[in-house]
Amino acid sequence: MVLVGIDFSISSPAFCVYRDGNYTWGSVTRSDRNRESLIKNTKKPYATLDGHSSFILDYIIKKELPSDYSERERAKIDYFLDVVLTLWNRVKDILDSYGDDEVKVAIEGLSFSSNGNALIDISMATALLRERICKHVGIQNFYVFSPTSIKKFALKGNSKKDELYEHLSNKENDGTNLDIFCKILRDNKSEWITGAKQVNKPIDDLVDATWILLYLKSEIEK
Repeated sequence: MVLVGIDFSISSPAFCVYRDGNYTWGSVTRSDRNRESLIKNTKKPYATLDGHSSFILDYIIKKELPSDYSERERAKIDYFLDVVLTLWNRVKDILDSYGDDEVKVAIEGLSFSSNGNALIDISMATALLRERICKHVGIQNFYVFSPTSIKKFALKGNSKKDELYEHLSNKENDGTNLDIFCKILRDNKSEWITGAKQVNKPIDDLVDATWILLYLKSEIEK
């Protein structure tokens, strides 16, 4: 069986795939900075993870949206699809490499801390992703977990990003390459968590995707 956890956003979605004791992580960064610029700082996550055998990092250049309303809405669909397809095609490539194994996919439900156009946009983009997931694995193998339930599983219902990072970094070794990710988190904690307790991109999303997958794994094993 193959398990997939996805932490979806329009600017920096991430995934974690698990099969037979092996994890693969991936993220898509939509930014006005290109890959070369993002990996330039050797102390930051992009430089550390880019090229690592367990991580797949993709980069999309962020384009300016048109000012005209109708043109802007059309352009949004293009970039929603760009992000969704870049992410999902990476996941699908991994799934295809595993043959006909049963696949279960979990994502985090919408957070209503977003409001106005931001909530509308993430809702539309997430719907595009959900359609592709269900078409590939079947609706019976698709799970949506509330943000609070994932945080409670990881630590507590109101956990902050830095707390989820730290708790994962201190997770007990299980003999898989998750141990390597946890060590990377421990080794870089002082650099990747700012004084304001903000977690650097794309680490915060990769941590969230990992917790989503671990929660799915726990639910399946019950």
